Amino acid sequence: MESERKKIITVDDSLENLTALKDTLKNTYEVFPCPSAAKMFELLEHFIPDLILLDVEMPGVSGYEAARMLRNDVKYKAIPFMFLTVKDDISSEMEGLSLGAVDYIHKPFVAPLLLQRIKTHLALMDYQKIEIISIATVTAMTHIKEGFVLVDADNNYLASNPAMAKMLPGITDLARGESISLTRGWPEELSSIEHGSVEFSIIADQGTRYFKAGISPVFIENNVLIARIFLFSDITDNVNFLTELEKAAYIDALTGLYNRKHFIELADKDIQRAARMNQIIFTAMLDIDFFKDVNDTYGHTAGDMVLKTTAETIRQTLRSYDLIGRYGGEEFILLLTVTDETEVVNMAERIRHNMEHIVTNYQGVNIGVTCSIGVAKFAETDTLKTAIEKADEALYAAKKSGRNQVKVYDSPAV
Repeated sequence: MESERKKIITVDDSLENLTALKDTLKNTYEVFPCPSAAKMFELLEHFIPDLILLDVEMPGVSGYEAARMLRNDVKYKAIPFMFLTVKDDISSEMEGLSLGAVDYIHKPFVAPLLLQRIKTHLALMDYQKIEIISIATVTAMTHIKEGFVLVDADNNYLASNPAMAKMLPGITDLARGESISLTRGWPEELSSIEHGSVEFSIIADQGTRYFKAGISPVFIENNVLIARIFLFSDITDNVNFLTELEKAAYIDALTGLYNRKHFIELADKDIQRAARMNQIIFTAMLDIDFFKDVNDTYGHTAGDMVLKTTAETIRQTLRSYDLIGRYGGEEFILLLTVTDETEVVNMAERIRHNMEHIVTNYQGVNIGVTCSIGVAKFAETDTLKTAIEKADEALYAAKKSGRNQVKVYDSPAV
């Protein structure tokens, strides 16, 4: 397995120098040029490099000042750095080395020599990798909001942070050296992967929580695995947001039924399936009688409650596989698979009857409504559009005949 290339940050106020350094190093290392020490510290907030090459004379924060800042910050004090500068007098070099630089290289640099010196110093520092990992781990545990777990190569528990204890309280019961799989609540999804990421859910007292765990193996020289880092992120809010967003695309927010657009999409599929299986299907349109009076008398909040009651009544009256949607306003649309016309009329009559006998309680007042329903058989020559138009004509006929009725479309003059 090819090891990840080491990361080097180059800091120089000269674009020409930064370009030359990148051209020299890019085939061997991952190079991150920075035009100032300030930019370097911004970059350090995102990752810890294997080496920093620092110019000395820079506007703002000089290389020497940047070195002192690195050494005085617990997050960065373990990062090795070299000075690469035109200041070639002995006193400057001694000052640079006294600040903790692992080398002091004069400009203009000789590319092969610079590469060799970097390679040598990185090789010498590799034996300190465990200590660096330890410092980085402590820093991560202290500063990040994600749950952090460190295990050895055999998946035995070594350390975790407070955020992890909140996500998975069972981690606090585990002793160092015990198998991480013994953790109460440890997800099974993590037992079968060595690296990468996996999403999973945990059922807790507060409800289902969703997490994403990234697994990163830690290697030393010769690709020897020494540890694994598990980084847990609570993605519950994201999952819930995406779920609600997805529902909003096809669910009517008020009634919980399919919205008009999604009903039509599903109806087209049901119609095609019914045609293949020689099934009889009917389209039905339902309208709440005198719904405007409800809004005018009791207000739109009461009207919304009546719409919810109507939706629930239809849902409970019909079968689980019947297709129901809110067509718009106080109109609802149904697609029903039946054996004959008598069956669909009976189904529609049950809805009408239940609607007639169910009330909606709003602020202590029982509001009762009725409904009118028009049904139309889906003919071979029909499209969904024409079938809806026929059911709508039948609905109009039910309204015209006094409401609280079921009418079946059977001819252009219903």
